[in-house]
Amino acid sequence: MLQSVLDLLLKQIFGQPFILMAIIVFVGYVAMKQSFSKAFMGAAKASIGILVLGMGSGALIGNFNKLLAALTASTGIQGAGLNTYPTMTAGYEKIDAVLGAGTGASWGIYTLLVAFVLNVLLVAMRKVTKIKSVFLTGNVMIVQAGISTYIVWRFLGLGMVPTVLIASIITALYWGIFSTLLIKPTKAVTNADFTVAHQQMLASYVAYNIAGKLGDAEKHDIEKKKMSSKLSFLQDNVIATFLVMLISVAVIMMVIGGDAINTLRGAEGFGQAGLKNNIVFLLWIALTLTANIYVLLAGVRMFVGEIMVSFKGISERILPGAVAGVDCAAIFAFAPKSVVLGLIFGAFGQILGLILLLIFKSPIFLVPGFIPLFFDNATIAVFANKAGGWRAAAILTTLNGLIQIGGSALAVNLMGLTWWQGSADYATIWVGIILALKAIGSMMGIPIAG
Repeated sequence: MLQSVLDLLLKQIFGQPFILMAIIVFVGYVAMKQSFSKAFMGAAKASIGILVLGMGSGALIGNFNKLLAALTASTGIQGAGLNTYPTMTAGYEKIDAVLGAGTGASWGIYTLLVAFVLNVLLVAMRKVTKIKSVFLTGNVMIVQAGISTYIVWRFLGLGMVPTVLIASIITALYWGIFSTLLIKPTKAVTNADFTVAHQQMLASYVAYNIAGKLGDAEKHDIEKKKMSSKLSFLQDNVIATFLVMLISVAVIMMVIGGDAINTLRGAEGFGQAGLKNNIVFLLWIALTLTANIYVLLAGVRMFVGEIMVSFKGISERILPGAVAGVDCAAIFAFAPKSVVLGLIFGAFGQILGLILLLIFKSPIFLVPGFIPLFFDNATIAVFANKAGGWRAAAILTTLNGLIQIGGSALAVNLMGLTWWQGSADYATIWVGIILALKAIGSMMGIPIAG
């Protein structure tokens, strides 16, 4: 009887992310004294969003892995994609393969909850900790908590409770410290009382502080210059994602050659034997991957909106006066030209990085993703332009593109995944965290899991 109850609670309810997220959102609404109907609607949307996320992510990973498999078979080079959500789910799949279906996502959500509570406590003790920001970017929180969970489990091989606790502490400190560092820079850009809470916080802080040495903000502020309307399409996320996918797939197809492309058309690949023209087939793949990402993001938007309301309401009741850490996109409207500048030069930097991988015969080839490419470099460019003008922004986002590729190649090698997060901080400080945990596990004689 007891075993049946435990199975129901731990596996059938709390072990199912779509139910667990719904419970969390429902409790959050109730805590804010919202009506039952509103709490129920929020919980249902969050639950559906989790399922839609899984559909989009599963399709994206499956389709992308076909390209990477063709690349590896043709060249011997290990391929990996740079994107946030597939990295999280790929880590979960590794955990699930050892511990059972649904384990990874459940552990990741527990890490999310504990890390958020720790973040709140760190802010509550801000006189001692100096941490003032409550991290509220729900989609980023979910991804980072999930990746942290996988990193700790992979190198320390612990059970659920210690894995969740260690991952939560690391995640909460990252959220609190680095979003707090951006309070003053964000104020300078927006003149508003919030901070950026995302995944390029350290890079943005460094860029803001050194940009003044690379340019003159008064003379070179790009926001004071005219920009061609022909570049406005780059601000459309869907179109920009499609262009990135189109270029990436085109490069892969050129590398693997005709025979491998024909295999990709067949039943072992995408099952599109009727698309015999390579250009038409290229367009189909790029559009399909873009559609997969669109579905994935639609799911994210569904549950993130609900969980952010819950988290924000609870934190405001507990910590009045704390600084809210929000999505980096919140600053884009304050510097739209910097956003486009960052995308262009960040892409240039990533291309240089990929060329260097080929020149130095790296065993790993990376396929850039839109999320780290756009959001990282757009955010860094906004801060860099504010402090040093467009020249500083161009230099720093080009450098960031190089760092994204080089650091991510190292991370892929360490993590054993065909995806990596790809963002600036995950190509720098998080690589350091991975190396530290790997060293600890090695000293303790713990075999690498996953």
